[in-house]
Amino acid sequence: MQLTIYFHAPGPVAIPVHYGTLLQGLIYHQMQNPVLRTYLHEQGFVLEKRRFKLFTFSRLMGRAVRYDRDSGRLIYTPPLKLVICSPIPFILQELGTGFLRQGQVRLGDVRLEVKEMSAASPRVQTQPVRVRMLSPVVVYSTMESQDGRSYTYYYAPFEPRFTELVGANLVKKHLLIHGRPAPLDGFSILPAALEERDLKITRYKDIIIKGWMGDYLLQGDPHLLQVALDAGLGAKNSQGYGCCMLLDG
Repeated sequence: MQLTIYFHAPGPVAIPVHYGTLLQGLIYHQMQNPVLRTYLHEQGFVLEKRRFKLFTFSRLMGRAVRYDRDSGRLIYTPPLKLVICSPIPFILQELGTGFLRQGQVRLGDVRLEVKEMSAASPRVQTQPVRVRMLSPVVVYSTMESQDGRSYTYYYAPFEPRFTELVGANLVKKHLLIHGRPAPLDGFSILPAALEERDLKITRYKDIIIKGWMGDYLLQGDPHLLQVALDAGLGAKNSQGYGCCMLLDG
């Protein structure tokens, strides 16, 4: 399921370049239920040694956006919108109620007025499906260098391990959501429209994260692909990565 929130501001909106933590904080703040907010923030849904929050969100989108060198900030032209996805209806219901109740929200030092909201439930109907990333898809492994130090390696969509890790991640999310595994046979994710500029190097708190925007073709079990739409592709979804939308063609 997808919840889209539309914001208004009286003039251009200036926010930090790396604003993922601000959006994440904004989302948690809208959860009026303290039990849900604490559970998702502190724990999440546990599977083996991994924790999943089972929601993801887009980058902030506006009518236009530019980078201001003098301030080192992004300048957005309203109206603005934010897409939040989750396979758990109660999470989106809680967020929708919170945004409506607040009326206005604060993003850093900027105030935004909540103008309207819309909900959608895009469904996987045919194969393959084409999706467009609304926030970068992140795929990585923790490796060890020759001197014994661990480091994070981020995969590009052209590397074989990219498909392998995206598929394995979707299988775990499916198991959490539905309580049963989904077949991984035949799963693939292939770039459909990808450019060098789609590589996005972002900072979440003090961590450098590499991910990719662009369009992708997904093939595989329909239930697995549905998880991609509802819970996000790749890793770090609740930090604002892996949110995608279904395209008609």
